[in-house]
Amino acid sequence: MISRELYEEYARAIDANADLLQAAVARLAERLSGVPPSDIESSLTAAYAALVDRYGSFAAAIAVDFYAQQREACGVKAPFAAEMAESAPAWALRWDVADALSGEGLAQAVSRLGGRSVQRVMEQADDTLLRNARRDPARPKWALVPHSGACGWCAMLASNGFVYASESTANKSRHPNCRCRPVVDFDGDPLLEGYDCSRYEKEYLKARKAVEQDAREKWDAMSDGERERWKVKGKGAYD
Repeated sequence: MISRELYEEYARAIDANADLLQAAVARLAERLSGVPPSDIESSLTAAYAALVDRYGSFAAAIAVDFYAQQREACGVKAPFAAEMAESAPAWALRWDVADALSGEGLAQAVSRLGGRSVQRVMEQADDTLLRNARRDPARPKWALVPHSGACGWCAMLASNGFVYASESTANKSRHPNCRCRPVVDFDGDPLLEGYDCSRYEKEYLKARKAVEQDAREKWDAMSDGERERWKVKGKGAYD
């Protein structure tokens, strides 16, 4: 079982890091106010990337510490050295800035980057946990624990409960401002005190039932060409 105290300590630390990052990003508009318009994108990209790199490394270090403590708390004896994941790739950060600046002024762009920066550093913490889980011979399982007021997508992922790390897609679930957290457990019957994935599963199934008839009617009304565009490799077309 994951200690609730250990989890909440991790949550406070990772959220405090995100809060500090957002505050630092918010100050970029003032810092760059005198930069010529022709240099705004390059200057903002450099400043934004530096902040994401700095606070992303903090997030990864927090995740490594949580992983090691959880491993020890579960009594895992086999030696293993957890490692930090790398920062977001440069191309992704350039895209963040270009997208934020698209049709926007500097102040509005910086506001949008506040949420995107949280996504990037949280992804680095996620990658740290999940990559170590895949490497670890102890084979921990993972779950996504949504924060209060989490979006429907994250609630749907949470409905899966704990599954093997090799089946994980939690590190692909991030969106701007997302504060949900993947966690790992090394027990044979993993559990986080106070976390009830069955509640999310019931909500998901209720939502699916509410739209299923309408979705099937729309599917039946589609042409073969329209259906073909919805197909995804490895899944049934209707799925």
